[in-house]
Amino acid sequence: MLPPPQLQSPETLAVMVTGAGAGLGRALARAFLEAGSCVVAVARNATSLESIPTEVQAHRFLAIAADVAEFDQVNSAVASALEKFGRIDVLFNNAAVYPKSGFLEETPEEFARAISINVCGIANCCKAVLPAMIRNDFGRVLNLGSFADIAPIPRSAAYSASKGAVHGLTKSIAADLSGVSSNVEIHEWIPGHLNTRMSDFTGIDPAVSAEWALRILPMMQSSMGSRIFENDHEWLPTKGLRARLLDLVRFWKRK
Repeated sequence: MLPPPQLQSPETLAVMVTGAGAGLGRALARAFLEAGSCVVAVARNATSLESIPTEVQAHRFLAIAADVAEFDQVNSAVASALEKFGRIDVLFNNAAVYPKSGFLEETPEEFARAISINVCGIANCCKAVLPAMIRNDFGRVLNLGSFADIAPIPRSAAYSASKGAVHGLTKSIAADLSGVSSNVEIHEWIPGHLNTRMSDFTGIDPAVSAEWALRILPMMQSSMGSRIFENDHEWLPTKGLRARLLDLVRFWKRK
């Protein structure tokens, strides 16, 4: 039986990570295991998960093969996690693909598959996990985002479009949750340019980014609506001139 969940105490948490077979997902699973959490690692290929836990950590680890684009598989994975650990406190919706194909080169099926994994996969995991979080009156969902939709590069149409959709999906789910539970929240986390296959192995070590995840969880202690986190801090958009003038007016009114 796990003690009551506390975001500042990873050893009290049951954490689910999708796309845990490689890259950031694998690093997240390892980081939370080492911090004492119970971890549910989900990947399409079960063999990619075998080397994540040590023998000491095995009782706190559950490996599940599932395709996030298939709701029945996701729902079954969540049921297995709940059977083993009793709850899921934190969900990292990390699974994603980056086809790196020109828009006119890729087939409609390839484009649809990327959207199915990157967007519908997040929706499937949220639909499967959130009811249990609401019943337990505790939960945090972090959807892995990107700024790729703001300034897309060549050969990134499907990926950039999907990450733009993640922004809207996250905020929309948060709006629905606002009237359901004050202690279940959904946020977007942008971990940066990571040294993984997706970025041709350039950028930040995923292990560093996984440590950032441990650092940002305690920042979600109170219900403040859906927020965006970048690296290890909350991301706040640059204010325009009108917004800055309004802040100045409010400041002088308080004087």
